[in-house]
Amino acid sequence: MTETVWAVRHGQRQDTVDPDWELTAARVHDPGLTELGRWQAWRCGHFFADNGIDFEAIYCSPFLRAVQTTAEICGEIGGEAGLEPGLGEHRNAEWFDSEPETLSHETLADYFEPIRDDHEPFVIPKFPETHDEAETRAGETARRIADAHDGRVLMVGHGLTIGGVVRGLVGSTEGVDAPLCGLTRMDRVGDAWELGFSGKTDHLD
Repeated sequence: MTETVWAVRHGQRQDTVDPDWELTAARVHDPGLTELGRWQAWRCGHFFADNGIDFEAIYCSPFLRAVQTTAEICGEIGGEAGLEPGLGEHRNAEWFDSEPETLSHETLADYFEPIRDDHEPFVIPKFPETHDEAETRAGETARRIADAHDGRVLMVGHGLTIGGVVRGLVGSTEGVDAPLCGLTRMDRVGDAWELGFSGKTDHLD
């Protein structure tokens, strides 16, 4: 089992700076990154590269903003990433009327070179889900990913993802922070996991 897990929230999304974005959007619940968001993601990759941090495995949510963030990171450190629905956005009935639409895994793999579409998902989310159910789902995904690998692992997703991953490994969300492109690290200590830090943004200064 892996000894270290990193988790990253996606960068700034288009609809947060353009109030009219959804008027012409093909998928209103699947915005991509802004230019700032891509820069934030690139800075994450730059941080990993500068500090000699590489990964045996990288997984990301299939929502476009998380995929683009992952692609920018992989552009700096190399490697490929699997699309993992279990790391996806909270299927909140107050936000969505039904399962939010994303690009197909095949299309994402065609558009973004580091992304592969041959990964068999660890967890498939259900719609709708409460906040607790979403965190539990992300936590179960994190445990399965950690158990499947020996080397360092990176998971890229959403604010909910960060809390769920930490809760699933460490056992609680105490100390969790999930700013855009913030870095969170967890380390295995004996039979348990400890939160090293969460929400680190020094690399964005």
